Amino acid sequence: MVIALSDSVNVVYETLGRYIDDLCSSIYIGTARGKALFYGDVAHPLTPTEDPLPFMNIFYSRGLIEITAVWGRMEKSAFLVRMVPSRIDVGRIMGVIEITFHPADGGAVVVTLHGNPGLAETLRDAARACRRKEGNGEGELLSSMGQPLNLITPQDSAKSSFP
Repeated sequence: MVIALSDSVNVVYETLGRYIDDLCSSIYIGTARGKALFYGDVAHPLTPTEDPLPFMNIFYSRGLIEITAVWGRMEKSAFLVRMVPSRIDVGRIMGVIEITFHPADGGAVVVTLHGNPGLAETLRDAARACRRKEGNGEGELLSSMGQPLNLITPQDSAKSSFP
């Protein structure tokens, strides 16, 4: 089940709680600056999309890729996605990694990271592990940016392939 909230206090606390849990019980993949957008009927930013981009922490947790970000000095905001990725694209020249998550009933969450080829390869390996484990149909999406998104469930969140 994917839950999207705009109540920034709850999203920040939930994201920080997940991050701390991940530090204790998940496999840390890396950290990179990045942004996230939801594409449905219209594009909706889930994180800031202009510099400075927030740092995103990436974990492999129980058959899912989990990406968390918290930003803001005075007013805190946060983002969390926890799903099986459906695609990972790497722009070798610019060092851009795009991870696409497809919830079952439509739309797409695209996370763009500025990382190196080593991070991209580690993400691909983690995505392959997710496909083998299937992630138990779980999924979660939280963002404190703007309006709440519709409730969507990713029963079958990985529909395409990655190399």
